[in-house]
Amino acid sequence: MTTKHYDYDILVIGAGQGGLPAAHMAANLGARVALIEEREVGGT
Repeated sequence: MTTKHYDYDILVIGAGQGGLPAAHMAANLGARVALIEEREVGGT
């Protein structure tokens, strides 16, 4: 089995009202961001 390595500065869980803007702002500031959402991006 192969192990995968992921290298992020910030992990945002939930792409709702707060998560999506937080991930976007961190990315604009140069952070490597991973965003995890169970269903669809956006909403409340």
